[in-house]
Amino acid sequence: MSEEKPPRLNTEQIREGTQKGLKKYENLSFIEQYAMYMGMAQLLEFGLKKLYEEKFGGNLDDMERWTLGKTRVELERKGLREDFIALLKGVKDSRNHIAHEILANEALMNGMMNKLNVQGGLSKNKRILWKAINELEHVCFLFDWTNENNGWD
Repeated sequence: MSEEKPPRLNTEQIREGTQKGLKKYENLSFIEQYAMYMGMAQLLEFGLKKLYEEKFGGNLDDMERWTLGKTRVELERKGLREDFIALLKGVKDSRNHIAHEILANEALMNGMMNKLNVQGGLSKNKRILWKAINELEHVCFLFDWTNENNGWD
């Protein structure tokens, strides 16, 4: 009897899965994209806590106040896949920047641009947000796929 090989993803499947996740951001304003991004980051955080509960016997009530960073650290301590932990660290860093800096920076930049009577263009903050959105949707796709295919071991 041959042992069944675990399912694998190729580059094209990852790209397509990520692109599918990005569709919900189309035609949204900057502030709407920000809100969607923060909501998706929260969903990922909850999913990671649920994974911790199921795989390592954690208690969701005890984890309620865990941040994305704390959750990542605890999953790393338990030996969750190093490749996924590395991606998650990038998402955590981006999310922290987006959550604590980008709205204030965008408001400041818009105020200066209005005073100077400058119109249009893609601001640096929009590019930073879009990069973070891509990174988050990439990790969300990988998280969902790995969960569905029992790929955490």
